[in-house]
Formats: sequence, structure tokens, C-alpha cells
Amino acid sequence: MSIKVRLHPILQNLAGGQELVEVIGHTTGECLEDLEIRFPVIKQLIRDKRGQLRRYCEILVNSKSTYPKELTTPVKDGDQIDIMIFIAGG
Repeated sequence: MSIKVRLHPILQNLAGGQELVEVIGHTTGECLEDLEIRFPVIKQLIRDKRGQLRRYCEILVNSKSTYPKELTTPVKDGDQIDIMIFIAGG
């Protein structure tokens, strides 16, 4: 199964500069777990202590929001997962 995760630029720095990472899984959560095994520091940034997605993160599959099933949305071969991080400033 070939699923790609496109990383937000902040996460790219934590993944050796990679924008796209190929992962394995049948759900968005499984794919994120595969990503986090390879890049453990990413887990600290996108998940809270309970393992839930942080509020400033959004997961898209093929450019569509997965809310409210961010970690349980099924994925299939050829899908692309985007990890979006919302940053505010002023």
C-alpha cells in the first residue's frame, strides 16, 4: 500500500527536510503512527499526552478534511494525507 504524507514546513524540518513521506496503514491514525515511529519528535508536536491530535493540527485526505474522524478515516493505496498546522501571530 503506497500512501504519502505531505508534511507542513515546520514538520519537514523534523523529518530531514522531506516534504513527502511514504507510510503504511489502513487509517489515518495508523499512517501517522508509522510516521511517528520514524520521526518520534513529530509525535510530540502533533499529539497531546493522551495521544489525541493537538487542536492546532488538521488532517486532510486527498485535500478533504477528516474532521471529526482525524485518526480513524480509512485510507487506500494512492491516497495523500496532509498534516496542516495552524499558526497565529501578530
